[in-house]
Amino acid sequence: MSRVLLDRWADADAACMPQRVLDAAYGPAVRLHLLDAYGWFLLATLKLNRLPDRPPHRVDELPPLEQGIATPPEISEFRQLESQGWLAGLLAPIPLGLPTASSSQVSLAVELSQTDRAHFERCYRDCQALFARMDDGLQEQ
Repeated sequence: MSRVLLDRWADADAACMPQRVLDAAYGPAVRLHLLDAYGWFLLATLKLNRLPDRPPHRVDELPPLEQGIATPPEISEFRQLESQGWLAGLLAPIPLGLPTASSSQVSLAVELSQTDRAHFERCYRDCQALFARMDDGLQEQ
């Protein structure tokens, strides 16, 4: 779903609508779909018999494992990625709405860098690479 939104975002005509409006409309939705995909992958790593209605967005939100079941080593890597690097950036809250004219240049630059399409394209590629690498390891088990 995030790929569909990213493609439509790329196709959106910035001449008809300011880019900051497009970023504010698409950014939060793409982020949510990426986090959902990450959460479902976290759950797949645990190989649970029963899945929750909604995916977690962080390792700390995973359901507890049954007694005697060891935590997969991949979870440690996920936890580390959540605390630093690209996944930490994806998990960081993004500003809702539009940047205001009264925003300082510094805060405006931060807001825009967290919600522009290029940021989410990088996050999408990083998710795909992480899932492919981890999936290869899970298939070997």
